[in-house]
Amino acid sequence: MIRYFIILICLLLALPVVADDIVFIHTIGSDASVWDNVTQPFQSSFTTWVWEIPGHGKTAAVGNLTIDSAVELFGKFLEENNIDYPVIVGHGMGGLIAMQHAFANPTTVDRLVLIDAAPRQMAQKEQKIAIAKQLTTNYDRFVAGYFLNMSPIDEITDIIVDQALRTDQMSFTQLLLSSFDFDITDELPRQAIPILLVGSNLLFPDSDQALEQLHMLGFGTARTVSFKTMPGTGHFVMLEQPNYLASVILAFAIGH
Repeated sequence: MIRYFIILICLLLALPVVADDIVFIHTIGSDASVWDNVTQPFQSSFTTWVWEIPGHGKTAAVGNLTIDSAVELFGKFLEENNIDYPVIVGHGMGGLIAMQHAFANPTTVDRLVLIDAAPRQMAQKEQKIAIAKQLTTNYDRFVAGYFLNMSPIDEITDIIVDQALRTDQMSFTQLLLSSFDFDITDELPRQAIPILLVGSNLLFPDSDQALEQLHMLGFGTARTVSFKTMPGTGHFVMLEQPNYLASVILAFAIGH
């Protein structure tokens, strides 16, 4: 009897740890509400959380918001809520925050879902200078224009532009400028966290060239990346196709 008990304990210890929590992070100029129509299917399998970036939506701004400080605040959020081994879903800038946190804490993250997010930013020096100037001299027009072509659906465009213009100006500016130097590609070969990249038509304009695009985005050295293209969608796929996006994420999150 004792022998069988020991065998049972050994088998249980050998079982993989399964995530109980899933955490969603929105992008810059957005807010937690973009996930409202996505999270419901997860609630029978996961404890579902949505983390809102400071200065966005209903969350108060903080001083000197950068990717580094956002990652630190996100880590405190996980700690305060005893979220130990989550699946993390990050959209756009939220994907950068999710990546940096996960790569710094690889044993505490089960899986990573990135939506229109890459491990390095592609802006050239001249683009960075031009954007910085627009942010300081022509903020509202620049921000509205920045989000104006991110969805082919007019009603969704209205929502995302309105959210962006309601975002705290200093938070938006500091976070966007801090992303210009983001490059975490050196970490990819060392990471074993399963990663799913979901790409809209903006990230993968030609789904037949997805592998080439994946390398160009900086994922070429990744060991554990799979990807799903969503042709015909804009950047805010969670607003355009929430049910389909939820099904894609759920299948990956539970390991199918």
